[in-house]
Amino acid sequence: MVPRGGAARQLCSAAGDLLGAMEQPSAWDRFYAQREHAGAVGHFEWFFGYEAVAGLLLPLLQGPGAARVLDVGCGTSALGLGLYRDCPHPVHVCCLDAAPAALAALQRLLCMAPPPRHPRSHVRLCLGDATDLARGGFAPASLRLILDKGTCDALLRCPAGPGRAGRLVAECLRALQPGGRLLQFSDEDPDARVPFLERVGMAGVSVQELGVPGGVPYYVYTVEKPVGG
Repeated sequence: MVPRGGAARQLCSAAGDLLGAMEQPSAWDRFYAQREHAGAVGHFEWFFGYEAVAGLLLPLLQGPGAARVLDVGCGTSALGLGLYRDCPHPVHVCCLDAAPAALAALQRLLCMAPPPRHPRSHVRLCLGDATDLARGGFAPASLRLILDKGTCDALLRCPAGPGRAGRLVAECLRALQPGGRLLQFSDEDPDARVPFLERVGMAGVSVQELGVPGGVPYYVYTVEKPVGG
């Protein structure tokens, strides 16, 4: 359902209110509550949807055993649920967000989703802070892949941004297996994002342009945890 008239204006206002408070879970709760009140149904995507990156992500889940994947700051994106649904190999996906309203909306979408392609795949929704994954129970070297679509961007655009964004990257690397990958999807220029990731991640960074939907160039930044790191 596409909101119209006053409902659409309400959602535009709600999105505008986020710009100065993206690090606050309460601001996101208000945003998703207003979406529900306005009758907005379905996944909400910053940047682009799951289909734009499915071909990039699914091959990364091949390998022995079930791949453990974390989507940090998931909101109501289709990213995690899409991997759970489509992966031909067993995959354990965790969708993590600090806003209860976002997870409640994502749970409703999960209830309507088709079963996973692999019978041993599963997904769980977790309330937690992406800058403190240890508190959320994510053990060191426990994840093969971590996805960050706009969460680091949201932190960097807040007053205390660089410090919290650095903690996010450090926590992700702590939780990754050696050889595991952190993928950040962003519209930030590589001249700014690559030095930041190299500095806070203490690791090499690769970058790939994903395209220019809507005239805006988007990138995927990959930080691979060194073997033995």
